[in-house]
Amino acid sequence: MSKTPRVLLLEDNSTTRLLISAAMQAHGVEVVETTTVKDVYAHLDDDSIDLYLMDINLPDGMSSELLPQLTERHPLTPVVMMTADTDYSEVGRFFKSGAKDFINKPINPVLLMAKVLSFLQNAEDKKALLKANETYQRITVEKAQEEELAFHVYDYILKTHATKTEGINVANRSSAQFCGDILLSTKAPNGNLIVMLADATGHGMAAALTIYPLVSTFTAMVSKGLSLGAIILELSEKHSQSIPHNRFVASIFIEISPSENTLKFWNGGMPKILAFDEDHRLIDKIPSKNMAIGILPTDMVNTKMETYDLQAISHLCFFSDGLIENKILDGKHLSFDDCYALIAEKFDAPNDVVQKMLALENLDASGESNIDDMTICHIDIGSAVAALRNESLEKNLIPGKFEFAFEVNGAALLNERLPFSLSEMLASYEFVKEFCQRVFTVVTELFTNSVDHGVLGIDSGLKENNFLEYISARMHATEELNTDDFVKVVLRWEAETRLLHITVSDSGQGYQLRTEANDQGLDKAYGRGLKLVTSFAQTFEYDPQTNSTHVALHY
Repeated sequence: MSKTPRVLLLEDNSTTRLLISAAMQAHGVEVVETTTVKDVYAHLDDDSIDLYLMDINLPDGMSSELLPQLTERHPLTPVVMMTADTDYSEVGRFFKSGAKDFINKPINPVLLMAKVLSFLQNAEDKKALLKANETYQRITVEKAQEEELAFHVYDYILKTHATKTEGINVANRSSAQFCGDILLSTKAPNGNLIVMLADATGHGMAAALTIYPLVSTFTAMVSKGLSLGAIILELSEKHSQSIPHNRFVASIFIEISPSENTLKFWNGGMPKILAFDEDHRLIDKIPSKNMAIGILPTDMVNTKMETYDLQAISHLCFFSDGLIENKILDGKHLSFDDCYALIAEKFDAPNDVVQKMLALENLDASGESNIDDMTICHIDIGSAVAALRNESLEKNLIPGKFEFAFEVNGAALLNERLPFSLSEMLASYEFVKEFCQRVFTVVTELFTNSVDHGVLGIDSGLKENNFLEYISARMHATEELNTDDFVKVVLRWEAETRLLHITVSDSGQGYQLRTEANDQGLDKAYGRGLKLVTSFAQTFEYDPQTNSTHVALHY
């Protein structure tokens, strides 16, 4: 026993009391001696008593009157009665009142101690069990409270960072309250859609906690306009800083770019991505070529993407490994390729796929299923791209109208930063980056041509035929510049038509529209460069009377 046991002895006979006390002390039991019922009342609140050993007939009454109070205050402390009378009807009444056993007088010390030590051990075991149960209940309540708080945070993170995107259909099944899989789709400032499916090591809260740091980092990096490769490196660095080294996150990243007309994939430790054509035929399986996040140091992470034309794929289906692992059909363990074939049958109905794969779960020896978290996502590329373009139009529409013009004279014509300043100004009006770049290209081409071939009068073919002569002619011409020489640029925006009108005129002799606009390649380093301009423009016009070139760019 862990502590010295204490026994309260109630016995008025001094000889018997001495005999019992000696036997108990010989076995290391501390004895609290009392001789009357009144003496026992003084010890009713003593929680250190481990057993009550009481004679029945005392000078001031019957010890049986103590039983109700003893069993109420100390329900785990046994009470053993001693008597020389064997009245079994009385014995039965005492048992009902809470007594645990009887010992007949005269006392046999050996039998007495066997019973006393047995009761003391049992009482100690019961108290230890009760304490363990209380500890378990407290831990269970605390765990439930902690999980409730954690789930609140978990749910908040999901609702805050997960966005509903047209064309994306997701189904998942968690093996516990917390899911170690997560799918996020976020729109980048350039109008691209970036999708991440992550599957953390393990299950439940431990897996979910591994995911948490990546969620906010992913959405923050996408909103800042970082490239997909930079985002992956940032996630790897964040993981290494905040998550133990034995926890990994397998993941798939997909970037849909309507402006570049591309699909980009990065698969790190996940099942193959299934690609389908418009007739729902499986045309490709994109395998993992990278390690899960957290396995390699950040400087060793490969950020090379698999790139496809946007029109080459009509549907995508991708999922966590819980959907295809440990599956049995007709007594046969299914390979991953078998599972891919089953998923391909209904890839555009994720909920149906989850139910189908659940029915194929392999049970362990106890009949329980070792189910993993399951997440499956279907992307209808056409719907997603259409939604992105519509949203981009609505989000980036610059309301109203504006017009401004500027004229550059004399030596100021040699300042090559003017077109770039226009692009910066349009960006400050919140025009998207790609449109500002087109404006920069068009204005730069028209402005440079107006200066070189209009104001300075240099032949448009000289740069290609004799570049040194071109440089010499330009240097000589710039020395002749005066304040009457000018290039004027006018920009006018119309929200109703979504057109930006650009007019560039100069003080030169003008030019004739020739077939060079149609038959010169874009790589030509000379000429008016009209083919390059017209490739960007919605409309192109030249007015020889005012020597003005007018283009309209659609936004």
